[in-house]
Amino acid sequence: MDAFLKEIEKLNILPRKRLIKGGKGNYKGQGFGNSLDFYGHREYAVGDDVRKIDWKAYSRTKKFYIKEFTEERQMHVNIILDYSASMDFGIPNKWEVAKKFALGMSYLTLKQNDYLSFYILNDEMKSIQKNVKGKEYLYELLKTISQSKAKGSTDFQCISNVDFFMSGITFIISDCFGEGLEQALNILCVGGQEVVLIHVLSPDELNPSYEDELKLVDMETGAIRRIQFNDKVREIYIKKMKAFIESCKNICISRKVSYVLAPTDQNPARMMAKLLGGF
Repeated sequence: MDAFLKEIEKLNILPRKRLIKGGKGNYKGQGFGNSLDFYGHREYAVGDDVRKIDWKAYSRTKKFYIKEFTEERQMHVNIILDYSASMDFGIPNKWEVAKKFALGMSYLTLKQNDYLSFYILNDEMKSIQKNVKGKEYLYELLKTISQSKAKGSTDFQCISNVDFFMSGITFIISDCFGEGLEQALNILCVGGQEVVLIHVLSPDELNPSYEDELKLVDMETGAIRRIQFNDKVREIYIKKMKAFIESCKNICISRKVSYVLAPTDQNPARMMAKLLGGF
C-alpha cells in the first residue's frame, strides 16, 4: 500500500461544481463571500455593507455598486466502498483493487486537509469515519479496512439511511451487482452531491476464458447452477455483460454522475490519475 500511495502522492481531488454547504475553505461556493476571487458588481441595495461599495465605479457612473466575491468552502469527500461477497472474486481480486481506490482517495482527501467520511456497504451501511480531517486518521482507516472481509449482498438503497451528506464529492466503488443503484444515485444527486461511480470488474467477468462444464456458485446467495460453457454461451454472456455495463453507465449519465469502468488488471494508480485529471 505504501508504494501505491507514493505513486498517487501528487494527485488532487478537486470539485467541478461550486459547493453549496460547508465552512470556509479553499473551494468556490455558490454564494458570495469575502474571498479574493472577484465575481462582479451589482447595484447597492438598502442593508448592504457600505464597506463593499466600489467608489471608483461611483466616480464614473454616479451610482452605488457593490463588489461581489465568490464564497470559499471546505470540501467533504464521501467514500462508499462495496464490501459484499461478490467483490471477493477475480485475479486480480476486485476487493483488493477496490480497497486501493478507496484508501487512495481517502489519503488524498486527508493530505489536502479536506473532510473525509468513509462508509462500507453491503446489505447495510456502516460508517467507519465521519467528517474527519488530517493525515493522522489514515493509519486507523488503513488498519480497519485491511481487516475487513467482503461478505453479504449489496443493497444500494441503504445509502438512504445516512442522515446527512455534506456538500462535496461522493465516490462509490462497487461491482454494481446489487439492487437500488438508481434510487441511491437519486438521493445523492438531489442532495447536491458530485457523484463518481467507479465500476470494478475482473477480467474473468468481462471476458471469461472458461471451458467445458462449470459449477457456478452465487457468492452472495449461495445458489448453485451448472452450465456447459461453450462458444455460444460465452457469446451470450459477453453480450449480456456489455448490456449490464451500458445500463450502469446510462444510469449515471442521465443523472450527470461520472462513470468509470475499472478493470482490475489495469494499474490503479494510472486509473486514478486519469480519473482525477477529469476534475
